[in-house]
Amino acid sequence: MLTKDDVRGVSAMIPTPCKEGQGGWQYEDSVDLDETARMTEQLIAAGIGSIAANGTTGECAALTLEEKLAFTRTIIEVARGRVPVFAGITTLGTKETVRQMRKFRELGVEGGFVGLPLWQTPTITNSVKFYADLAEAVPEMALMVYANPLFFKSTFPVEFWEGVGKHCPTVVTCKYVGNLMDPKNMLIDLPASMDAAPHVQFLPIDFAAPMAYDLVGDRLKGMWSTSCAMGPEPVVALQRAIDAGDKARMGEIMHDLHGLPNAIPDFKEFSKYNVQVEKIRCNAAGYIKAGPCRAPYEDLPDDWRALTVASGKAWAELCARKYR
Repeated sequence: MLTKDDVRGVSAMIPTPCKEGQGGWQYEDSVDLDETARMTEQLIAAGIGSIAANGTTGECAALTLEEKLAFTRTIIEVARGRVPVFAGITTLGTKETVRQMRKFRELGVEGGFVGLPLWQTPTITNSVKFYADLAEAVPEMALMVYANPLFFKSTFPVEFWEGVGKHCPTVVTCKYVGNLMDPKNMLIDLPASMDAAPHVQFLPIDFAAPMAYDLVGDRLKGMWSTSCAMGPEPVVALQRAIDAGDKARMGEIMHDLHGLPNAIPDFKEFSKYNVQVEKIRCNAAGYIKAGPCRAPYEDLPDDWRALTVASGKAWAELCARKYR
């Protein structure tokens, strides 16, 4: 089974390419598998460290199980074991999550990318019990905790990680988001969380990775990124700078990224539009043909759309000018 030491570098949180004209609810075979194969090969060749499919911006809520299985099967076939693959398996409850984990394991998937059940506000007790139950039910599948407070109604405090450390042996990594409304504090509990669950590889978002490095130094072995779907070169370069402990290079890269147009005019509204933003800026960058957004997440205000397109194009231009 995968361990934390297998999860290093940039974890690519990928889009699910959609066939042209098939974003509507009536299309039950919407995944562009040819583009999925091309995307997977490109990202691996560019140096990403792992792949996580069907998170929020991978349109997990807009796909059927059959579409997710076909999508993940293609990724596994192309990856050929070169990088760990975590299949998105977030559902409304424990039994359905277990059922789907077993189906993905049959495909050869080694890891599940799983958020808390999407209904009741979780307590620390049932949050820990949820992952402990998954470990008992499918002990041969490693787990990535999808620790996003915006969607899972939890701040994932140190107490949660203490429980994971004691009771959830198959949890090997975590997509750690923290407080997006206050980026300066989004990693405030990272050192304590790492101490509480030493068998877990914590992955901060790419734009906060240098802050995480300041907190934990060379304990930081990776990051997660949706931006890499616009072109992975800047975030791969950032990870290499972190691996080398090169703070000057980290600063140069972050200066480049902060100079790009902001695709998110209001973080307080981001949870309403994040699927659309990621899909549209990815298409604008042109590295991957992500295709149309799927129902029901298709609406985007005109001002957001303009900023999103500008952001994607600027990212692509930066990649071509400085990182390729």
